[in-house]
Amino acid sequence: MLRILCAAAAISLVLGILTEGLAEGWMEGASILIAVVIIVTVTSGNNYIKEQQFQKLNAMATAKDVHVYRGGDLIKMSVYELLVGDIVQISTGEIFSVDGILIEGNDISVD
Repeated sequence: MLRILCAAAAISLVLGILTEGLAEGWMEGASILIAVVIIVTVTSGNNYIKEQQFQKLNAMATAKDVHVYRGGDLIKMSVYELLVGDIVQISTGEIFSVDGILIEGNDISVD
């Protein structure tokens, strides 16, 4: 659609200058080009804001807390704070956030 508007603006600009002269013939073509610039600016700004909101939502979705046995105590912490040797308690339906070795389990199935 924007290509059609740009082509229409160019044709209108050329025909307007040829028929009405440079003093008044450029106005219609220039107004179409200004409308195209406004549409592109608003659309790109809207897309940028949506992308920023998506990045925030995605960061919140990846920030998971897990239950970990560390030093004999069960504590809740972020998956980004896990260390080698931590024992993670996995509940039904949880997604593994790290690679590891299964110590104990019942009716385990994985996808």
